[in-house]
Amino acid sequence: MTRAPGLVLLILDIAVLMVVVLQPLGRRFDDSDRGAGAVVRLPPFQRPSLPRVTAFLTLVVAANVVIVAFRTSPFVQLYRALVARLLDSVIHDPAFATYYAAKLVPLVPTTVLEFMVITALVLPATPGRRLMIAGHGVLFLAVSVVTTTVLALVAHALHASVGPLPLIDLVLQESVAFFVVFRFAFTSFQFPRVTQVPAVKPGRRREALVLLLCLVASLSLMGSLAVVLIAQAGANLLVAFLVVRALRSGVMDSIYVLLGLVRFAGPGAPRPDERRPPLEVIIPAYNEAVVIERTLRSIDRAAAAYGGSVRVILCDDGSTDDTRALAEGVIAEFRHATGEVLQGRHAGKSAALNLALAECTADYVYRVDADCALDANAFVYSVPHFLAHPDIGLVGAFVLPKEPYTTWIDRMRALEMIFSFGFARVMLAEVDAVPCVPGTFCAFRRLPALAIGGFVHGTLGEDVFFTCSMARLGYRAAIDPRVISYEDVPTSVRQLRVQRFRWCKGGIMSFAAYTPFGCGAPSPRNWFKMPLGAGKGLLKPFGTAMLLLTLELSILEPAVRHNLLRFAVLLLASQVSSFVPRLLVMAYYRRLRLLPWLVLWIPFSFLKRFFMIEAFLSFGMRPVKAPWRLRARRGRRAGRARWAGATE
Repeated sequence: MTRAPGLVLLILDIAVLMVVVLQPLGRRFDDSDRGAGAVVRLPPFQRPSLPRVTAFLTLVVAANVVIVAFRTSPFVQLYRALVARLLDSVIHDPAFATYYAAKLVPLVPTTVLEFMVITALVLPATPGRRLMIAGHGVLFLAVSVVTTTVLALVAHALHASVGPLPLIDLVLQESVAFFVVFRFAFTSFQFPRVTQVPAVKPGRRREALVLLLCLVASLSLMGSLAVVLIAQAGANLLVAFLVVRALRSGVMDSIYVLLGLVRFAGPGAPRPDERRPPLEVIIPAYNEAVVIERTLRSIDRAAAAYGGSVRVILCDDGSTDDTRALAEGVIAEFRHATGEVLQGRHAGKSAALNLALAECTADYVYRVDADCALDANAFVYSVPHFLAHPDIGLVGAFVLPKEPYTTWIDRMRALEMIFSFGFARVMLAEVDAVPCVPGTFCAFRRLPALAIGGFVHGTLGEDVFFTCSMARLGYRAAIDPRVISYEDVPTSVRQLRVQRFRWCKGGIMSFAAYTPFGCGAPSPRNWFKMPLGAGKGLLKPFGTAMLLLTLELSILEPAVRHNLLRFAVLLLASQVSSFVPRLLVMAYYRRLRLLPWLVLWIPFSFLKRFFMIEAFLSFGMRPVKAPWRLRARRGRRAGRARWAGATE
């Protein structure tokens, strides 16, 4: 029997918590960015810090030891008591409420509380900000209790068995934690402001529908595999949860495969014809004397294969080596292209790109990094996309590492790039879900690029900003594996650290600027791929803490402790759905010689995880300001703006 007062109270709880959690995700409160136009002005963020990451991981391990030592801690008892009391207040069934609460394992709320407290201690913040960060742990506790109660009410109404509910509850709790961690980041970190580029085109409904169908099919496939593996895991809840978490990468890989079927059934990539519109290539360069000659000669070879007009505009961003002299020498020797060198003042890559873009007159422009080399047919296969589809605004390439490979790091990067650029991004382009056409090779329409203000200056990830801004004008991004570009990749752990630090921060900043909660979602890239990418950067520290805690708790279970081999086999079996597509992609591109290096994928993954945590802990913190002060400041700004307008 349902109690009306309890039900009303629960509904009010849900409404209040949804507002508290979701309202800040729109970032309408944020005034930390002082930039204007295509310029971002944020205080300097922290540099990579090994001591800070070490302190974070040490505190996580220490907290996990305490949690494992007190498995029936007061926190667990409090959590179960709150769920039982709230559930009983709605259905008035003490026996069911107590039985259901006793089956719960509050792994996720425990980890979120642990994560928020440790993050508050480690991040360089004021005491007020530390308290607000730690308060997100208490906020999630309330959200978790309400979410668990709603799940129990649904099961009670449907007379469903309690058996699978604790596992479903863990998966649901982790999904809800996704939004709470976003709230913490959006209210605590200093980010670029929300994009000012208007979304002038409606959302892509066909692409959204196709992607949703593929997502449902993929979840069904992985769900079926999970049921089989969990049946082999026995009754251990934590082992079953680890299996489910391990299958998450298989969900994405299955989506790629299903989108591949959509691509196969479609009309295919456009073929070159006799049309040869003029092209311009812009190159930002700073101290690139070692590689610039190879880059320019590869462009001249591509111009020969293309057969049309190709003009190169290289902007020397204040180099202190022989970059300019070498570039001018190679350009003077061009046989098929033409070119010039502009002199910049070392204002950064985006400033150099904008300086070169301002000199362009062709309809189609190519942005190429100075350390890249183009395949001879790069122009031949990319131009037809623009000619065949007026809504294609950007074309990306199949980017590969330059050979020969010399270390295990560049071989791991090759494995990443072949699958990503040769398969995953190609399939995501079918539903316009590519969040970034990298600056290593990006062909685009000039007029829309000028309309969005060119390349954003002052933040990491200017290529993501560029791609997403073009999408807001209604232009799609295409990735064609026939268009090949070669780039330098990290060959050492130190170089990999610099790259992943920049990428992780840039991805999170970009999502904050194009958050679908605050500025709409004109394409699947905004509501699907970008949240996943940014969530990976924001949730890696939280996920690491939860993974360590889950492993420790699972190993202490007698049923698992005496059968670790079976446990390991289950986790390996859950990776089959990810391994098979990668094997097929490597075979298709004739790169099977790289497969023996997969034995190093686990240490490579841990390195990336470590560097992502390092990037997460380096964001500048927002000061704590009272709401009335924010309103007063905005009022003063509005008054100054009105006064300036009146005196003009």
